[in-house]
Amino acid sequence: MSDISESNPKATLGYRLALGTVIFFGLLIVIGVGVLIVGLMKGWGTHTSVSARVSTTTTPAAPVRMTLAPGYTILSTDTQPGRLVLHLRSSEKDEIDIIDLKDGHIISIIQAQAPK
Repeated sequence: MSDISESNPKATLGYRLALGTVIFFGLLIVIGVGVLIVGLMKGWGTHTSVSARVSTTTTPAAPVRMTLAPGYTILSTDTQPGRLVLHLRSSEKDEIDIIDLKDGHIISIIQAQAPK
């Protein structure tokens, strides 16, 4: 019993481990706050507008002209970035064409039987 009361509690292994853990996590907090401050100062995480990301020095592509095949009608159109999606119908089949707007080439054609 005299050994426990006379020993220095700061010299025990449990105390040293707890102190090391507190110091380690304290340093992590200080480093994290430092990174946060540097990030805010440099503007990390801010979104740039679309006009800032697109170069104004590029010349627009020449207009793309396409002719619809005889017997087809356009049921609907949709756009995605850089693409045009056409839903076409003829007497024999339905078709979905996906067209690249940069050069006008057809990326994909999906065909199905037309409803009767």
